[in-house]
Amino acid sequence: MIGNWKGSKKGFTIIELLITMPIFGIIILLVFTATISNMNTIKHIEAEVELQQQAQLIFSFMEEKIIQSSGVIFLQDSKGFQKHNTNEKLSILKIIFKNPPNHKDKGYIFALSKDSENDYYNLKYGIGTWGGASNELGNYIRKIEVEPIPKNKKYNEADGINIKIYFSLEGYTLAYENSYFFRNSSRRV
Repeated sequence: MIGNWKGSKKGFTIIELLITMPIFGIIILLVFTATISNMNTIKHIEAEVELQQQAQLIFSFMEEKIIQSSGVIFLQDSKGFQKHNTNEKLSILKIIFKNPPNHKDKGYIFALSKDSENDYYNLKYGIGTWGGASNELGNYIRKIEVEPIPKNKKYNEADGINIKIYFSLEGYTLAYENSYFFRNSSRRV
């Protein structure tokens, strides 16, 4: 009779449950942790790719406009002061490049605009030598720093400009930098 009773057992004993439940919990925790880690890695990679694409788009567009200009005629720093008569390294809100008199566009305006729903700036672009910029060029910008080339010249006398853009998206930050020389500057030899 004892042999029949052992053979017809259909459930788990408390000891079996006490042993398997923690093991099962650890397995679930490991799977959950790995899944969350992979999701965070994917999110991080997507943010990095988006920022790289933004930087490439902005710098490609700016390069075309800046190198055909004759120089900087207006520069507003992040505090709202005009600084085109200095040679300081600056964080900027707006910069205007002037074109030679024979060019169809008088100049190009690049200005940062605070995004109303997010904690970053959008870069806007316009044509002319005064006023604002209305066409959106790029997003996710923390700040833009500029420096004249060479460093001992003022912006409105410089042969070129160095631009560094800091991007930020979902806690991920990247900085990209490029230097441009003004092809149509009368100051270049």
